Amino acid sequence: MEHRVSIVLGTLMTTAWPLKRRGSSSSIALGRAGLGLGLLAASLSAGGGAQAQTKQELDEARKAFQEGMALSAANNCSAALTKFRAVANVKMTANVAFNIAECEERLGKLVSALGNYRLAASQAQGDPKAKDVANRVADRIDALDARIPKLTIKRGKGADVASIELDGSELGAAQLSAATPVDPGSHTVVAKIGDKIYAQDKVVLVEKENKTFEVKMDAPVAKIEKPVVDEPKPEPEPPPPPPAKSKAPAVVALSVGGLGVVLGATFMAMRGGALSDLDKLCGGDTTCPPSAQSTADKGRLFTGLAEGAFVVGAAGIVTGIVLLATGGPPKPKPTSAFLGAPPDTRGVRLMTSAPGASVGGLSLAGRF
Repeated sequence: MEHRVSIVLGTLMTTAWPLKRRGSSSSIALGRAGLGLGLLAASLSAGGGAQAQTKQELDEARKAFQEGMALSAANNCSAALTKFRAVANVKMTANVAFNIAECEERLGKLVSALGNYRLAASQAQGDPKAKDVANRVADRIDALDARIPKLTIKRGKGADVASIELDGSELGAAQLSAATPVDPGSHTVVAKIGDKIYAQDKVVLVEKENKTFEVKMDAPVAKIEKPVVDEPKPEPEPPPPPPAKSKAPAVVALSVGGLGVVLGATFMAMRGGALSDLDKLCGGDTTCPPSAQSTADKGRLFTGLAEGAFVVGAAGIVTGIVLLATGGPPKPKPTSAFLGAPPDTRGVRLMTSAPGASVGGLSLAGRF
């Protein structure tokens, strides 16, 4: 393995020196390529890290690094960066990190380049094979750090509770209001609440620029909803009682009934008088003179009138009682329509005997 390393190093150094003597612009790059390949071969061959890879993997890594150096010399940094990263997947060394950082710097990815320069400086410490990287990387770090622009993002009006993203990555509390290193160019600042975007702005920075950007957004103010308390619903008012029925018809009926009874009694009295006169005229037998005919007719008339008056009187009294019983506002029903109902309950109830009767029986009693 060491024999192969020496051949590679000698070949590359031989091809580099004539170009350097001509003073061409590519001689320095090729010279670094030769030195880098030599250092890479030595680092991949030595140490315990190489024991974790197979011989085929190491050969492919050396080939990829050689191709990357050639692409970098041709100023095709994007393709060179792909090759260098493939080598880093096999083993990261100071020289590999340095070349990755150099390509990123030339592509304008200054923040990532600064990180890889610092990684190269860390890898070169204590490594005698990485002296060239150690001698050059410190100046690269200082120069690049001064070129990187800084962006400070602050919360403005309406953005107190919003989540703020810079180029798709959410900024934490420590990053807000702090200077964040960014690459030169355009950057997207987004403010949103939940999944809804309320503000989206473009911020452009050039090298060495320090800029502060205040996020402002027009978001709805969250309303504090008071808990809904169900107020007790007022009980519905009972329906108004039906209008009281007039007692006038009952009074009229009772008056007619009373009048009928009085007239009946009067006619009965007049009938009695006529019968008395008739007895006098007839002499107490069934033979009456023709002059008694008029008296007999009066007796018959008074008898008919009395009977009719009594009938009218009875009907009027019964009708008046019924009208009184059903008139007026409705009253609560008695708990029992039989014996034991409260004595002050209005209405009709069944009794086991007539009031004042000394014998058993049934009767209806009403209270109005």
